[in-house]
Amino acid sequence: MRRDVRGRVVLVTGASRGIGRRAAERLAKLGAILALTARSTDDLAKLVGELRATGARAEAFAGDITKPEDRERIVAETVDRFGQLDVLINCAGVCSFGEFSSSSEEIVRKVLEVNFFAPIEMIRVAAPHLTRSFETARGDWRPAIVNVASICGRWGIPSMSEHCASKHAFVGLTESLRGEFERFGIDVLLVLPGLVRSDDLQKHLLRNEGKIHLNFGGAQPSDEVADSVVRSLLKNRVEAAVGFASWWVWFGKRMFPRGVRFFMQRKVWKYARRERAKTV
Repeated sequence: MRRDVRGRVVLVTGASRGIGRRAAERLAKLGAILALTARSTDDLAKLVGELRATGARAEAFAGDITKPEDRERIVAETVDRFGQLDVLINCAGVCSFGEFSSSSEEIVRKVLEVNFFAPIEMIRVAAPHLTRSFETARGDWRPAIVNVASICGRWGIPSMSEHCASKHAFVGLTESLRGEFERFGIDVLLVLPGLVRSDDLQKHLLRNEGKIHLNFGGAQPSDEVADSVVRSLLKNRVEAAVGFASWWVWFGKRMFPRGVRFFMQRKVWKYARRERAKTV
């Protein structure tokens, strides 16, 4: 299947920066009509202005998707403005890098609220409109939901316990909905990036005190992940691990789970040895 997004209304969350922004830029070139949402009104307005300058149709619907009233409003305004909703891409998210023992209930709840509850409730609000997109479609068009999760949703990473918990839940729900939504003609797709280079690391990280080495500066660029998001949508790829590290964790869990487990434990041991050496 090859999905043609020309003239189709695509709602992208987390669109003001990072993966969401890059995905929007690519979809604009393909002729999609873009409904863009994020909390940053100024950044959204700037992006919409840039996209319109290229001839794209785009509109900003700023809001906080952790708030029920904002989710309802964003979807309602999108449908009011464009008359339909054909694709939902869930890109918004946060991360907590630090050990569970130094975390708090507040951090756990914040991560789960942004990474799990907010996107699944966006799906709930958008689902009736996506169903209508299928019911009124001509030809072989099928609406889609693209959930940008993380390889952390396939394997628990030390010092990222809250993040992994939220992404495991998101991946599990995605797999369940894939079967459920078949009755409505909606495809549910999953993208699993590894460590992604953020436009603004401090806004993305709730804390940065992990006890393993993560090379944030050398992480995969947002453009690479955005390419995979768009490719998954166009080619209807059910699941895609993005980047070398993500693919090897994804593959290793299936073929060499003991090896992946040893590798994760080794990262903890190496960090601990370095810390002890500093104190000697």
